[in-house]
Amino acid sequence: MLIDAHCHLASNQELAQLQIKQQIKAIINCQTPEEWQINSKLTMHMQPLSFGIHPWDVNKLKFEEIVPYLKLADAVGEIGLDSVWTKNDMALQTKTFRKQLAWAAKKQKPVILHTKGCEKEILAIIRQYPNNYFVHWYDCRKYQKDYIDLDCYFSICLDIIDNPAVIKLAQSVPLDHLLIETDGLNSVEWLLNKPVSVTDYSGILKQTLTALAHLRHIDSNKLATILGKNLIHFLGQAK
Repeated sequence: MLIDAHCHLASNQELAQLQIKQQIKAIINCQTPEEWQINSKLTMHMQPLSFGIHPWDVNKLKFEEIVPYLKLADAVGEIGLDSVWTKNDMALQTKTFRKQLAWAAKKQKPVILHTKGCEKEILAIIRQYPNNYFVHWYDCRKYQKDYIDLDCYFSICLDIIDNPAVIKLAQSVPLDHLLIETDGLNSVEWLLNKPVSVTDYSGILKQTLTALAHLRHIDSNKLATILGKNLIHFLGQAK
């Protein structure tokens, strides 16, 4: 069983259908009400959906207007802070982030975190809102143990092949808190600096799984089973 713990469909119907056909359980990210509607249709309500105001969108969406989608979502996210890829006001980012964290903690909904350039700040903030956290694509060498000590889940993507920070993280996270992700085909194209098609998708996940299994000295099929259970536990769907 393959998983994709964090995936942007980008309106790709072919990818959505492949995930369902191959029984790849994927948390599909939604950043706007419009994307929520599109992804709900593309996944035919067969995949968990996450929703949240991304730090890149804090100047476009208000917390009050997204609450109906937070109520429907399986997880809140991806949300966080970003000082690298956006010039959005940090005070506004922080205010929006805290509102979503407070809501998620009160409703006991798991949270997917975006931490680019703000790893230390986010660590301090989430300690104030105890919850079930999943840090996606963490590629910072610092604060890894601090996040691990908070029982955060972590997703590993294809840059496990040659990113020292990700390799270190993949070696350190407890097996029961590991996940893998693609972040969507557009992100894989950015990472590899070449075009990627839907037909490459399963292979990308398998390559990531194999690299992680080799790093952790575990059979890849056994690891795949563990990752599937981890995703279910993160979402709070364990019985």
